[in-house]
Amino acid sequence: MKKTFLLLACAAVLTACASAPKQAGINAVPEKLTTAITKADRSCATNADCVAVQKGCCECAGYASVNVKSAEKIQKIWNNECANAACTREMCYTQIEAECQQGVCVGRPKTMDSYFGR
Repeated sequence: MKKTFLLLACAAVLTACASAPKQAGINAVPEKLTTAITKADRSCATNADCVAVQKGCCECAGYASVNVKSAEKIQKIWNNECANAACTREMCYTQIEAECQQGVCVGRPKTMDSYFGR
């Protein structure tokens, strides 16, 4: 009887752990997100084809420029992997302007003035 109870208690704990929301680490850069960005389509014809996506759960991880269609998939992964992420810094100067150069999405660092509304 005790063995059965112990077995059921262990099964309940394992089930609870498996269904618990995923907790991203502090300043996390999830592997799934990195892989998705690495494999993302970067082709473009105009600047409107490109968009900046976060490389990690927090802004300080930086940004990458990808095709708009790839960004939709990356955003879904970001939403899943980074939902409960904790960030240690409030502001980093890592944002980029996504643009198309010679058929490839690239990122140009934003100017310091753009952070302060000048």
